[in-house]
Amino acid sequence: MSNRDPHLSFQLPTENRRRDFFKLVGAGAAAAGALPLLGLPTQALAAPDNFRLGEPNPAFVLDPQILYMNIGTTGSTPKHILKAFDDYNREVARNPRENLGGTGPMRAAIAPGFGATFDEMVMSYNTTDGMNKILAGVELNAGDEIITTNHEHPGGNGPMNLLAVRKGVIIKRVILPVGNAQTAQDYVNLFAAAITPNTKAFCFSAPTFLTGTMLPFRRLAMLAQQHNIMTIVDGAHATGMFNLNFHETGIDFWACSGHKWQCGPGGTGILYIRNRVSSFNPLPLFNFWPTNTNRTVSGPRTNDNADTYAIGSLVQSIGNPNYPMLKAFSETCVYWDQIGRQAIEDHDLALSAYLKQKIAQTWGVDYLYSPMGDPELVSALTSFNPFHGPSLMLQPGAAADAETAQSGTFVTRLREQYGIVVRNTGVPVIGSTAPHHPLRISTHLFHSRQDVDRLVASMRELTKAMNSGR
Repeated sequence: MSNRDPHLSFQLPTENRRRDFFKLVGAGAAAAGALPLLGLPTQALAAPDNFRLGEPNPAFVLDPQILYMNIGTTGSTPKHILKAFDDYNREVARNPRENLGGTGPMRAAIAPGFGATFDEMVMSYNTTDGMNKILAGVELNAGDEIITTNHEHPGGNGPMNLLAVRKGVIIKRVILPVGNAQTAQDYVNLFAAAITPNTKAFCFSAPTFLTGTMLPFRRLAMLAQQHNIMTIVDGAHATGMFNLNFHETGIDFWACSGHKWQCGPGGTGILYIRNRVSSFNPLPLFNFWPTNTNRTVSGPRTNDNADTYAIGSLVQSIGNPNYPMLKAFSETCVYWDQIGRQAIEDHDLALSAYLKQKIAQTWGVDYLYSPMGDPELVSALTSFNPFHGPSLMLQPGAAADAETAQSGTFVTRLREQYGIVVRNTGVPVIGSTAPHHPLRISTHLFHSRQDVDRLVASMRELTKAMNSGR
């Protein structure tokens, strides 16, 4: 099969492991009644400390009475990391000058697992912190345009809006579709159609927090490179779920979470600042003003030689950080490396595909707000509404209020009556003047196919009860 997309004037990456994986397990869009249910490998991959993907394991302290499927909000830190975190806090309390080796070795330890180098990595305090650092540092002026989407998180919208109000930067939003009737190229076309000579940045989420749609970041990076546009990604749900190689993504800036899918302590994150010119991104480095508290910065980073500009160290320098928290986070990242980031990605996406197909078989593929047919667009977040799909147009007023209340009631009853924790989101839908409120479900390394079966059976039973007025 040719690796060239006829709609693009550049080559797609030769390696797309997610696409190959989904071909292997057979995930694809089909009529709901004809969808086969996917199986997972019968032999899980061995990992450190006898950890096995998808099996109950003492590595995590999750309440066995609760099926927790809201990792998109916050994850669960492994047991041995919790103990180390406590030990580190006690050590610093005993000797307040103790810095546990400093942040340098911590950053050096985690950089290889993310396909980056030490000088490009910052341990931030969450995705919002990273997005603020990026958008405060990039050089954008009055009349410059940022192309973003209508599905962005407030953590990205806030600093973008600040640029608009204070500097006159123009924020242009492409309107994203929802559901399964899209391909990766559709999203590229939306961004391409919005480009003007004033466009200076793409800023988008991958995956989106509302539906879990994984925007095709490699395609969008190459489109941006054709037009000398910088790329900024809100990757809150990417780290810990996907086997990311930041260099190979071709993206200039990634702001990511440490406490969600990466399962680090709260208040942790990853900030990647491209500091190299390479075949994956041949553009010269964009001007970037590092924010820090300890140094006087005379000007922006303008060079294209990483050896002469330690951008990560400058941004990391913020006075006295929380050394125990950052060290515990770095050790969580190393633990993921030991388990195998590709194995985790494969497991998470296989479970997500299994869940999506069971939903499509039980309710219908039109009830999904997340795509399932194009493997470039999938993530381990599944968004759907058991009462209606995105084709229902909601208007402000009683109908929209009833839909919001129904969704909230479903989440509450699923937790209180069935011991299953998910959440819902407010999704803008083309043609609807009020947002929809589908469920958002996370499948991660400590979940199994049996967990998905329990979830679907519980949701089916609760749907019938609520439809009958019980």
